Amino acid sequence: MAVAEVSSGCVLCSTRLASPVIRETPLWRVAVNLNQSLLGKLIVVLRRHEEAVARLTADEWSELHGLLIWSTERVKSALAPDRFNYAFLQNQDRHVHLHVIPRYATPRHFAGLDFIDPEFPTHYRPDVQRWLGADTMNAVAAALTDEQGGAA
Repeated sequence: MAVAEVSSGCVLCSTRLASPVIRETPLWRVAVNLNQSLLGKLIVVLRRHEEAVARLTADEWSELHGLLIWSTERVKSALAPDRFNYAFLQNQDRHVHLHVIPRYATPRHFAGLDFIDPEFPTHYRPDVQRWLGADTMNAVAAALTDEQGGAA
């Protein structure tokens, strides 16, 4: 794998992300979002440091497209959301990353916890945060990488 350009101080440039990585490609990493306010939220993180989505290369766009399909299918299979939102926000982390945000019309029970999407079907609230323990984060990651699908 080629060495990616990095920016010191950028948490998304780190060789190790703070949350479980569930898939890696030469250009991108897919990780469970630290904020699980909506069960199964993922981030797809560019391996090199870039702050402008419009400066992605053709290869990066192509690989991102495949990962978007893979991520959506994994979350559908494991957690059965009713809808998805996708967003390049970059308000806190100025590094290209795509949020994959599952939306739920009804509550979900996962790993002994209840998850609700009270704003469904309107815009979710990005200011709502839910931090899970390491065991639960790893259970989310395992559910999303389990080829059989299905919530734990």
